[in-house]
Amino acid sequence: MRKRPLRFESRGMTDTIQAYREGTTQVSTRMEGNPDPPILSSRPLGWNGLIAERFRHAPAEHHFPPLTENTTSLYLGQPVSSVRWSDDGIYEGPTSEGDVTVKASGQPVGWRFDKDVDLLVMRLAPAFLGHVAEENGLNADAIELRPSLDQQDDAVKHIGLAMLAEMESGGTGGRVYGDSLATALATHLLRNHGASPQAAPDRKGGLPRSALRRVTDFVNENLSMDLGLSEMAGVANLSQYHFSRQFKRSTGLSPHQYVIQRRVRRARELLSKTDLPVGDVASAVGFTHQSHLAHHVRRHFGVAPSSLRG
Repeated sequence: MRKRPLRFESRGMTDTIQAYREGTTQVSTRMEGNPDPPILSSRPLGWNGLIAERFRHAPAEHHFPPLTENTTSLYLGQPVSSVRWSDDGIYEGPTSEGDVTVKASGQPVGWRFDKDVDLLVMRLAPAFLGHVAEENGLNADAIELRPSLDQQDDAVKHIGLAMLAEMESGGTGGRVYGDSLATALATHLLRNHGASPQAAPDRKGGLPRSALRRVTDFVNENLSMDLGLSEMAGVANLSQYHFSRQFKRSTGLSPHQYVIQRRVRRARELLSKTDLPVGDVASAVGFTHQSHLAHHVRRHFGVAPSSLRG
């Protein structure tokens, strides 16, 4: 950790930290909770166990009550100088694009930046993290995330940017994609940011043929539904983590890639053999918006949906 214990030169900040240490609320610059609403949120997409939100804040000082969720943030903005405090201590130093901060549930936090900040906050429900832990053979009652501040973590950065792109697109990958990203983040945090990091046990090989057939039949019979990773894994009687890995070994595609492929091919069939409006075709194969259908048809076939008409 490149942060160092804070040495105060500002009387106002000294008073702020002293108030924090004493549990008082007498500092005039104090603001409680998130000062601004998120500019982007995964809430409308219904991802399982996780909410991802993008915030932009003006320079200010903010105090938050104890966190109810395990929180991971990815900094997206310009380099800033920051002062932050929590039960782990008080730190000052630079924050740069790509820095990752992990905070465990139950911790009050506060921060102050000298410039506008832009960050993606990913909040994992404790029950969801515990469920992922159990699926990976870990003791859910004993898991605890190890707080870290402004570290480089390429895996978290990759997952966070994928979540951001999915939110910006309005959820073109479907709920199964968001669920996969949430499970990947939870698994990575347990393996690499746990108080006692543990490698999740792996199961070699792909799905048994019977399980693969059950899953593919389930997908094909329910393309119009809002399919999630948990439902697909449940059909195979596996955890989401192990199901994702074994399904890809069997098919060469991740679960969300397979669902998209089946939806696009079914859409091509409906467009070529029926007179259904494009919007109705999109709904029939599980795309929430006609634009999502158009996006994936172009990616797979290089043409607009109207060009697939028979």
